[in-house]
Amino acid sequence: MSGTAWVNGKFIDQSIPCLRIQDRGFLYGDGLFETMRLHEGQVLCWDQHLARLSAGCAALKINFPLEEVTSGVEETAAELKNGVLRLTLSRGESARGLLPPLECKATVVVTGSTGEPYPEDAYKKGFRTCLISFPRSHLSPLVQLKSLNCLENILGRQEVAAAGVEEGLFCNYLGEIAEGTTSNVFLVMEGRLITPPPECGLLPGIMRAQVISLASRQGITITEEKLYPEDFSGAEEAFLTNSLLGIMPLVSFEGKPVGDGCPGPLTELLRSKI
Repeated sequence: MSGTAWVNGKFIDQSIPCLRIQDRGFLYGDGLFETMRLHEGQVLCWDQHLARLSAGCAALKINFPLEEVTSGVEETAAELKNGVLRLTLSRGESARGLLPPLECKATVVVTGSTGEPYPEDAYKKGFRTCLISFPRSHLSPLVQLKSLNCLENILGRQEVAAAGVEEGLFCNYLGEIAEGTTSNVFLVMEGRLITPPPECGLLPGIMRAQVISLASRQGITITEEKLYPEDFSGAEEAFLTNSLLGIMPLVSFEGKPVGDGCPGPLTELLRSKI
């Protein structure tokens, strides 16, 4: 499957041009995507990814091609078996102008890669984080959509790279912690697991929901509460989540250790059971 993509119903070599320049995903970032783990030909949490994609299409008034999306993912998963899938869905082609036509055939692209996205050594060390210099708008209708509009995240990742760390965290306009450039964040404080609520300006991740459910089943107190940068200094431990990371220990924030600066016991417990 290396170098191959499923595009609008068939496999195509990635070196061959296959999208028209009128595609609104290319012109305006008018679309959505999902990134998923693949194990033995099965997409992990596929129902949740599909539901989020469908809801995003409804919010953006994109005609949702359920059968094509399902076929593309299933056929690519069957070929790849293990690794990572990315499903990209744009509104499709249209004439010039921002206002999309009512009838527009969506473009569906599924690509994949083999191998583990993060080595085991990364989980032993944990991630270091910095605070992104500009805020995330908690009022934007886009913040809870996994859209193709990723420029804020790209700018954030450039700051992360310049800081020499692995992830960066956004605050919203009120100074509340929102999310990472590619992750959701959890803190452990006085034995309680705390994560910011969606209204703080974050995309509620699939793995975030999995962790909340798992923690409840394990009898761990889990709450959605507003968090601030200063809360990291009093946290016993912390971790980040997304569909590819799973649960990644967060061991430092703004150059200072979180807890004892090592992956914490609650983080390790949850990671062993996810």
